[in-house]
Amino acid sequence: MTITNATFTIERVLNAAPARVFAAYGSLEAKSTWFRAPSDIETLNRDFDFRVGGKERFHARWPSGMTTDFQATYHDIVENERIILVYDLFHNGDKLSVSLLTLELRGEGGRTRLIHTEQGSYLTGGIEAVQGREHGTTWHIDNLVAVIEGREPRAFS
Repeated sequence: MTITNATFTIERVLNAAPARVFAAYGSLEAKSTWFRAPSDIETLNRDFDFRVGGKERFHARWPSGMTTDFQATYHDIVENERIILVYDLFHNGDKLSVSLLTLELRGEGGRTRLIHTEQGSYLTGGIEAVQGREHGTTWHIDNLVAVIEGREPRAFS
């Protein structure tokens, strides 16, 4: 088996203070407004414990029958500044990757620079898996920006 190690960074400037952006990550209710799956998937398990050492899980079945399972542990949380977590991603029970995700929130006047950095070890799929992950992550972050700025999130494409 060949492992592909890769890093990507996504930056956005949001028209909101860091406290508001941080709050969008801090509860299941808030996160569900932007970190959402397409409406045609079935949620099998959803856990959310936002604290250092806490776990998050999103396990779902897609119309094709495929299951995805996101399992994360929060390692560092500094209110309004950063969130660091490690997550495993599974498809149909097979582990696809292990990723270290670092979110930095930097205040710029009344705005926030969000810096999302992922360092991943992709166990299957090579560079295409990395590109797919970056595409999906960009979709989630763009939906975060839309929700915070009062716009409608876009459908997954």
